[in-house]
Amino acid sequence: MVGMRTTISIDDDVFLQVKQYAKRRSLRLGKAVSELVRRAIDQQRPTRSINGLQVFDLPANSPRVTTKRVEDLDAEQ
Repeated sequence: MVGMRTTISIDDDVFLQVKQYAKRRSLRLGKAVSELVRRAIDQQRPTRSINGLQVFDLPANSPRVTTKRVEDLDAEQ
């Protein structure tokens, strides 16, 4: 597979985690990023239908999505 060179900006904490992931697996950083992104894309997301609407089943410790939070996010755009 031919790789494409590009520049991306990622958060410092994510960079450190990817760097550790790559080191543990003896991978180059780009290969590690590709593996992790591919795994995230391929991962099945548990959903169910409620009144005809598909909703995600989130882990129990996920933060609540409140109307206030949605309004705040909407106002940021």
